[in-house]
Amino acid sequence: MERTQEFRQSILGSDVIIYDLLTNKYEEVDYVIKTLKTAELGSSHKTLILLSSVMTWVNTPPKFKVEGAEEGAEGEEPEEAEPEAAEGEGEQPELDANGEPIAKKKPIYFKESDYHLRVPDENYQQMKTLETLAMSSVKTQPNLTVHVLCSGIRYGLGEGRLYDLFKAAWLQNPRALSYAGKGENLIPTIHINDLGRLVRRMVQASACKTA
Repeated sequence: MERTQEFRQSILGSDVIIYDLLTNKYEEVDYVIKTLKTAELGSSHKTLILLSSVMTWVNTPPKFKVEGAEEGAEGEEPEEAEPEAAEGEGEQPELDANGEPIAKKKPIYFKESDYHLRVPDENYQQMKTLETLAMSSVKTQPNLTVHVLCSGIRYGLGEGRLYDLFKAAWLQNPRALSYAGKGENLIPTIHINDLGRLVRRMVQASACKTA
């Protein structure tokens, strides 16, 4: 990537800039973000959309809430009550050595405001650096909006990460699909069409701001 004046003008002349962090070079995205962060944007509003990965969150320590604890602790939003199980269908609580029920820990979902807590996989450290740089840009550029989409594994329309699994499931060969560990882990995924629709929605929202 050559940092030419033409490339710089192309960046500053665009209302919406979209970069896929999985396929573009670190140096180019870094230059684009710093250009938007330091340039005189005037009254024009610009939107930067970065397509990232949940791997920038993968090593983040999980948050838990002990079941039965008071609602609203640690700034949590109240959750909807879960339907009670029918009589006889509930599981017996686990007991400790003294015969007392063991308090279960319930995972708490991360929110956008928790982005400063994220701990990436070591191979995605540069991606996290770009995310942080982009999100800090809005502090000096009031007319810049930044969106960071941390999606799961992409599939569909040529993305081949799940091809072998889909093929084996369709042909039922082998009949029992292989899995890692106990098979209890949940892998986030997204179809490329759904990711594209989300990006389009953000672009449309940006157009409404500039209209």
